[in-house]
Amino acid sequence: MKHLFLLGLSCALASSAFAQTEKGARYIGANVGNLSYGRSDKNNSISATLTPSAGVFVGNNFLLGAGLPISYSRSHFETTFQKSTRREVAVGLVPFARYYLPGTGAHRFFGHLQAGIARGSYRYQAEGMYFASGGQAVITKEDQRSSQTSLTLGAGLGYNYFLTPGAALEVVASYGRYGIGDYDSAGALNVSAGFAVFLPSKGAAAK
Repeated sequence: MKHLFLLGLSCALASSAFAQTEKGARYIGANVGNLSYGRSDKNNSISATLTPSAGVFVGNNFLLGAGLPISYSRSHFETTFQKSTRREVAVGLVPFARYYLPGTGAHRFFGHLQAGIARGSYRYQAEGMYFASGGQAVITKEDQRSSQTSLTLGAGLGYNYFLTPGAALEVVASYGRYGIGDYDSAGALNVSAGFAVFLPSKGAAAK
């Protein structure tokens, strides 16, 4: 009797997990990526990207949505006669398409494509000291600011593990290109992880 109950529960959870990726279901998620931190004496750096996102399944297993990546990075370099700090903040709007491999279990894999824009603000501050020919100490200061809008393109593979029929852990490994043109563009590999909520379609919820 116990085995029959567990089998029935497993089947119910599996079918519920499939219902979360059927046409009309909605998706809300938040991932964190580009995490890095380093420190050596007075030198340090940190970076992170938070990406809230939302979408709707326009077909079974086929999700269309958009993410709002918010990135921050800071690095500080200091020696006896010089110190400098770089800061960058960027906010983007990135539509994406995602296809889940057919399945009914708690483990779901998907392919992910995205393209969008990002607006970044950059600031560089530096202060140094050198000695002139007469031996007099000279203090120099620099403060640069700039901003630009860049294109973002990316493709990757992802995985959802359904903790419950409507909530899942999420991991995405992707490769992205960022920048404008060949001169400014750069590519990078990124792994992000987070949490996702799957809201069933109205028809599935009614059942």
